[in-house]
Amino acid sequence: MILSVVIPVYNEINFIEKCIDQVLNAKRLNLDLEIIISDNNSTDGTKEFLKSICNPLIKVLLRDKNEGKGSNIINALNNVNGDIVIIQDADLEYSPKEYENILEPILHNIADVVYGTRFSRSKPFHVYSFVHLVVNKIITTIVNIVFNKSFSDVLTGYKVFKSDALKNLNLKSKGFDIDTELTIKFIKKKMRIYEVPIAIYSRNYSQGKKIYWYHFFSLIISIIKWRVID
Repeated sequence: MILSVVIPVYNEINFIEKCIDQVLNAKRLNLDLEIIISDNNSTDGTKEFLKSICNPLIKVLLRDKNEGKGSNIINALNNVNGDIVIIQDADLEYSPKEYENILEPILHNIADVVYGTRFSRSKPFHVYSFVHLVVNKIITTIVNIVFNKSFSDVLTGYKVFKSDALKNLNLKSKGFDIDTELTIKFIKKKMRIYEVPIAIYSRNYSQGKKIYWYHFFSLIISIIKWRVID
């Protein structure tokens, strides 16, 4: 079986090389590996670094226009060849050391989709912005109420799923609302979704964090939109 690690990247010159090294060396339960990196027209040297990569395990996709994180993820997902997919942020807020942990439910065939939850507090948790925490909790609670679910972390960056789960999803979201679109469409397809605890090493805005409080509104609109639209 092949594990496809999808890495959306934009202006991450300080992290991307370290991220790739950690993914290449991550324990992955004997799965073969492919890495698909989609660059969202970076301007800080990331694109130039990616052009220099010569590794048969790594496919680099360079976009001419930055249309948002969702578009970048979709671009990468359209090129996966593996049996299982992990979305890996380039900034290493989520550590590839978690791969064994988040892959197990799928490899044991009890899950089609696994979310790494940051809020179990059973693993290292960086005490970060109260506003971000509240937004996450509100969005997660709304999804739980609307769809009668019990998620603790809908907006987690660690989403792992069988590649078959992507069939007919027809993903459209261009921004951070890709998280809610994926979740709602997984629910509608009646995927077996599990959560497992992960550590989170959040960074701040001076270190390059890109999501802001006002993205809350696009997430709300996304929930309404994909609740109504099949």
